[in-house]
Amino acid sequence: MPKLLSRAVISILLFVANVAVANEYRINIDNDLVAIHNKADSKKSTQTPKAAVLLIHGWASQMNEVGDMYLQLAARLAAKDYASLRINIRGESEGEKNNFKMTSTFASRVADAQAGLNFLLEQYPNTPIAVVGFSLGGATALALTGSNPDKISSVVLWSSAGNPANMLDTMPTEVVQKVMKTGQAILQQWVDLTITRKHLQGMQGHDIFSPLAEYTGALLSIRGSDDYVPVQEPKIFASANASPEESVLISGADHIYHSLSADKQYVERVLTHTIRWFNDTLNEKNCL
Repeated sequence: MPKLLSRAVISILLFVANVAVANEYRINIDNDLVAIHNKADSKKSTQTPKAAVLLIHGWASQMNEVGDMYLQLAARLAAKDYASLRINIRGESEGEKNNFKMTSTFASRVADAQAGLNFLLEQYPNTPIAVVGFSLGGATALALTGSNPDKISSVVLWSSAGNPANMLDTMPTEVVQKVMKTGQAILQQWVDLTITRKHLQGMQGHDIFSPLAEYTGALLSIRGSDDYVPVQEPKIFASANASPEESVLISGADHIYHSLSADKQYVERVLTHTIRWFNDTLNEKNCL
């Protein structure tokens, strides 16, 4: 979910790293949806991966995520013999190419995530599929899971948002009023983000919780004790029929797990919990 962030945070959110990960391929799916496909460790490339994982980024971010957390996760997944796909949400991730104009809707977010899921299902038809969602990407992951309860075996949420309509509550009133009156307005952060009426209205009227009743796979939620996003776990777990399910609260961590600080202990915990969860839940016994 959006928040007035420091210049350092926004610079990282909009930064696409040039760090390369072995055995990864930049691709376009669904016409112009940019993604990076990481295959499993090259030493095991002749084998079917343990699972394939879709990574869905947060609001106004990009496929590598803040502090390169998704880039790091993709590398660790590959080393553990998991394939992954991280996507750039259209209408949010273009940055300078689109003059930082926010034109996505929640429906378009879910559609992009669905395209990513379809790609993995086609590439790995006999392999368990998992999803990771960060912040608004967590809400997107929940909506995707509710629409595909029989195709997803395990879900991990990082600092997950809930109802996407709550986005309006986190923006200055004058910005929201101007967007609704004139069609767009500038949200001043490290860069001037142009918030459009299409973007804000497109976050309204979505029920991401009720469809989760059909989901019976694994569900892990990780959140920092200092997260500004209100706790969503009680409603998420009450809505889903997930098994197993687990909530991890990392004491002292903020919404982005202090990923921009020199001390990476919180990032390390998030990555370790995520890999451990997939190792525990993406196996023959627990998968669909």
